[in-house]
Amino acid sequence: MAFYSRHQLLVLVALLATFGGGLAVDRWRRTHPDVVERLEGFDREEALETPAGADGSPRGVPPRPSKVRVDAGASALEPIDLNRATADELTRLPGIGPALATRIVEARERAPFTSIEDLRRVRGVGATKLERVRQHVTVTPP
Repeated sequence: MAFYSRHQLLVLVALLATFGGGLAVDRWRRTHPDVVERLEGFDREEALETPAGADGSPRGVPPRPSKVRVDAGASALEPIDLNRATADELTRLPGIGPALATRIVEARERAPFTSIEDLRRVRGVGATKLERVRQHVTVTPP
């Protein structure tokens, strides 16, 4: 005596596989936020399918802003204090976007930073990103 027909079992297995795949994708996205941000950036880029103008620039497409957020003279400026900087100030750091800046501020509110290495406890800040921003930040006691 079977509770489900073969067709019903196939539908249940397909639903469980879809659900499990969704959980796996969610887990991967949470553990690799830098890769996800880069991959989603491909979707945001405009396809330049319009013919080029006389000067070589595409017609009807406004110039895209530069992805580099740190000014050429930013290294000569005073470092940004992680315990006092606003989210807008943090977005000026290389590789720090608005979402990551918000996560840094939220982490600071939970527990102030005691060293620059504490930045690693923020989701999305790995060893590479930490090394990129190390020269631009400082930590003072709260």
